[in-house]
Amino acid sequence: MSERTRRQFLEVAGAAAATAVLAPSALASGRVTPVRAAPELPLPALPLGPTAPYSSYQSEIYIGGMGLGTKPPFTTNLAGLEAAAARVLPESARRHLIAAAGGAAAADANVRALDAWRIVPRMFIDREKRDLRTSLLGVTMPTPIILGPVGRQALAHADAEAGSARAAAGLGLTYVHSAQASTPVEGIAAGAPTAPSGSRWFAVDWPDGAPDVALLRRARLAGCTHLVLAPPQPGGSWSALAQIRSAWSGPIVLSGIQNVADARDAVSRGLDGIVVSNERGRRGAKPAGTIDILPRIADAVGSRVPVLFGSGVRTGTDVYRALALGADAVVVGRPYVHGLALGGEGGVRHMLRTLIAELDITLAIAGVASRRDLDPGALVRS
Repeated sequence: MSERTRRQFLEVAGAAAATAVLAPSALASGRVTPVRAAPELPLPALPLGPTAPYSSYQSEIYIGGMGLGTKPPFTTNLAGLEAAAARVLPESARRHLIAAAGGAAAADANVRALDAWRIVPRMFIDREKRDLRTSLLGVTMPTPIILGPVGRQALAHADAEAGSARAAAGLGLTYVHSAQASTPVEGIAAGAPTAPSGSRWFAVDWPDGAPDVALLRRARLAGCTHLVLAPPQPGGSWSALAQIRSAWSGPIVLSGIQNVADARDAVSRGLDGIVVSNERGRRGAKPAGTIDILPRIADAVGSRVPVLFGSGVRTGTDVYRALALGADAVVVGRPYVHGLALGGEGGVRHMLRTLIAELDITLAIAGVASRRDLDPGALVRS
């Protein structure tokens, strides 16, 4: 690249970066003079920022680095987030947020199973624009990614659950608040209002006896619209479900589904959706990767209720795999908390924008115009 071309590029990059990072109010007031492109090199149409096409986040990062010398808060290698977070978290936080609660074998199995599914690209497909939108249990989502419930997020960063919820709301994503959170659900309602396209759900453990009706009412009053139930311990009873249903007027989703029989049982008992995940019974000597059961469960009940997937997803390619194998949406848990540990609310936002950009780029490379076009034929198992 000649020195003249390099200067022109930097001028263009600087103009685009200024558009992305300067406050719109400052530009409107005239207090800031926008950078102009060189006359002989027109400023390209390069939309940036959270409202831009998802894949443009990589361009935003490149332009920020080239034009302003700015860097993202941490790596865009999402597979390396856990290791990076482990370096900044104290031991007590690592035990809760990273140690896999004794289920390291299951966590490793999930990663291996996801990686075994390889992408089969399509040709002759117009994929200049990709459509990631989905509609799930009455919620229209800009992308099929949900922030799953993780308790005690204050261990990761002072921004805690409110920071994660604000990052989700800023991108129009659904955030699931845990009953085991550091911040009460009323604090989330006050500190992180939902976006028009987003929603807030509430997650509780399956009760050992009667459900906490007062807690469920508090969550509803705080704006939570859907309830996510962690599965009972092995041998648990369905008896609490009727009381839960009478105390909660919105949709109820059961997580921890790992086999077809339990999925059919959940649907027959009136659950509105399920999450395929290994939250219970994950300490077997040789646990299976949860993604491998997803296609069978989706085939069995996917025409009757939404099927979500929530085990081992770390990257946009993992999201693509889960969608292709039958998931209607993907629940991401610990990765966004790793982002919280590394950068607070901004770290969660960076992690989510990177994840969605990876998914968008994966669709483009694979020749898929819409996530609704995905099916198991998009993958082959190695």
